[in-house]
Amino acid sequence: MIKPLLLALAACLSLPAMAGDLTVAHGVGYNFVTRMPTGLGPGLSFDHVASIKSDKPLASGIGIMFGLPVPTLLRVDLGVKAMYLEADGAAAAAMAGGRVTVDLPANAEVFAQAFYAPGGASGSSVTSVTDTMAGVRWSPLKMVGVEAGYRRFEVTRSNKQDRTMANGAYGGVSVAF
Repeated sequence: MIKPLLLALAACLSLPAMAGDLTVAHGVGYNFVTRMPTGLGPGLSFDHVASIKSDKPLASGIGIMFGLPVPTLLRVDLGVKAMYLEADGAAAAAMAGGRVTVDLPANAEVFAQAFYAPGGASGSSVTSVTDTMAGVRWSPLKMVGVEAGYRRFEVTRSNKQDRTMANGAYGGVSVAF
């Protein structure tokens, strides 16, 4: 019992050192900041989405992603994240999902990600939370890139006060570290 616990603790201690990319973006009616780990094994993820409409709903969360070993030119990350939601009342959601990234020539990559939380994994009157994103990134410098894509972040509530925090094209910059 002690040995698996110590191994889990050792894996968690290495999480902050995991390589990742940080993206800051502006979309049609929303802004977001996302940190996704890169490479094999566990890594921390961070996500913050804020609508720039007058009622300003937002979602923030932290999670853990696991990079899976796959053939070259392809990366698959699966994970979970805990989200705090402020959309017509505060709520929380435990979301599960993943990201697939395909490396392209000329320092480019295309990616798609999706996270979902059903009503049983959400608090308050939230019946589901869906976060999907797809895009392309080009890195003219090894550590700096520009990104464009489409993101949809939707909170469905049982009281019909559904909120779409992000729904549209975005552009941003990313930094790898």
